[in-house]
Amino acid sequence: MSYFKILGIVFGLAAMLKPFYMHLIPWDENKFIAKAYAKKRPKWIVPVAIVGLLLVAFTWYKELTTDVAYSMVITIIFSLTAIKALIFIFDYEKFQKWVAGMLAEKAGKKILLIDIAAGIFGLIVIVASVLIY
Repeated sequence: MSYFKILGIVFGLAAMLKPFYMHLIPWDENKFIAKAYAKKRPKWIVPVAIVGLLLVAFTWYKELTTDVAYSMVITIIFSLTAIKALIFIFDYEKFQKWVAGMLAEKAGKKILLIDIAAGIFGLIVIVASVLIY
């Protein structure tokens, strides 16, 4: 199985299932999000962001050194995760304020909408990965 197919399916599943594991399982997801993105940057943020950036770099390496049709599609889509990783490393405070603002507004309904959009996006990535590769 192609690296890009595996990446697309795993990345797509994580995104597609986000509305389910964040909002349908009975627990206080807003409290979890507030704790995960606390005012003071948690110690896990930078290592996770670096691992994410290394995975994006490896994906670009695979893109440039293999000849897989349409691999650029998954490479570019997956590379968008680097934006969040870079924000976590260089401007965490701004991200935390944005999340805190969304949690305060209408009991986190914007976060629910973002997670639903992520779920739809994940489904599209999975379908594309299966059909293309």
